[in-house]
Amino acid sequence: MVSSLDALAARNNRADEGLLALRKDLAQRTVTARDRGDLVEVEVDAGGKVLAVSVNSTLVRKVDAKTLANAILQASTGAQRAAAELVAQRRAYHLGRT
Repeated sequence: MVSSLDALAARNNRADEGLLALRKDLAQRTVTARDRGDLVEVEVDAGGKVLAVSVNSTLVRKVDAKTLANAILQASTGAQRAAAELVAQRRAYHLGRT
């Protein structure tokens, strides 16, 4: 009984260490994505929070507001999708599962 409790405690400690490593890893990572027309680039953190939006100054003068808005949405969605994929990859790496 004691050895099974020790094994359970050790497994729990490894899981805690893995979660801490995952949090530290993800805190340092960002991802970016662009819309299909390369008008907008959006950077997000691993949680999907928008950190920066860059607009191509040459192209923005040639589009209307609706096109710009759609480009922002497209780039934001792509960046947030990439952030979710990053989290899944890093979770698998640190915890050995998805």
